[in-house]
Amino acid sequence: MELPFLIVSQKLPFALAAGCTTVVKPSELTSGSTLVLGEILEAAGVPSGVVNIITGTGPDVGAVMTTHPHVDMVSFTGSTGVGKLTMSNAAQTLKKVSLELGGKNPQIVFPDANLDDFIDAAVFGAYFNAGECCNAGSRLIVHKDIAQDVIAKIAAMSAKVKVGDPLDPETQVGAIITPQHLEKIVGYVSAASSNGATISHGGSALDLGSGQFMSPTILSAVTPDMAVAREEVFGPVLSVLTFETMDEAIRIANSIDYGLSAGVWSRDFDTCLTIGRKVRAGTIWMNTFMDGASELPFGGYRQSGLGRELGRHAVEDYTETKTLNMHIGGRTGWWMPRG
Repeated sequence: MELPFLIVSQKLPFALAAGCTTVVKPSELTSGSTLVLGEILEAAGVPSGVVNIITGTGPDVGAVMTTHPHVDMVSFTGSTGVGKLTMSNAAQTLKKVSLELGGKNPQIVFPDANLDDFIDAAVFGAYFNAGECCNAGSRLIVHKDIAQDVIAKIAAMSAKVKVGDPLDPETQVGAIITPQHLEKIVGYVSAASSNGATISHGGSALDLGSGQFMSPTILSAVTPDMAVAREEVFGPVLSVLTFETMDEAIRIANSIDYGLSAGVWSRDFDTCLTIGRKVRAGTIWMNTFMDGASELPFGGYRQSGLGRELGRHAVEDYTETKTLNMHIGGRTGWWMPRG
């Protein structure tokens, strides 16, 4: 329930700070935490009608919100496909739109990196929230000189990751959201393996007695043209690609449709800044991953979305600029004699 709560928390406070009234629709699959938030806001004294929480499916509820003429702005977090539909719907009444969509986020690793720190960040980035996270570090772009060592170390740490009941405090990877989505994740892994990728760890669904679970999975020998290297799997699956030069690493990182976030690992300051400038993503982490603060703007390039959440940019998203032009003194008429 943590991530659905975080998503609404990156939107609602800024809309309220800008003076807006709001209608909030959580995913029909993860509505619980948002409904609890509504109870908290009511108890805190938020006036009636300022925050309105409704539940339902996209076709039944979301479509009305994105097309209704009395809705001035839509902020959406979700898949790129639904984001495109949202933008298309909103275009009919020319609403403002802010979209935080999918990602296929790379971590670029150079031989001089602190590999112990990187390995921990790689495992966390790939498996956090069972990989069901737009910011997941699902692509590793590793220098070929260290690739085998990196893969072995990540596999060893992945073997220690606990998969199980999301309500167990010891669990690190919980259940996949639906059986259909688990099937989709397994399909990506199977297709990659058939096309020449190597399953270096995991690779299959787990039978834990109830629920649907995916083993933390590492795919090596992945090439940039494979679907698993280009599309958002949205599961605990890590694809490992290799490079020889910085230009090649940048080319691989930028070769997909997404541009939400990226990481670079190197002790060389110039290397980090060069990657930061040339990789087309809204956030570039340097020697860390999925780090940040509420003051820092968050959002993507290209098909990862439009606009920025968090910080002053978020408040600006929920406002319109208005010009009030007042003339002081008498009117200088156009027809009045001159000179």
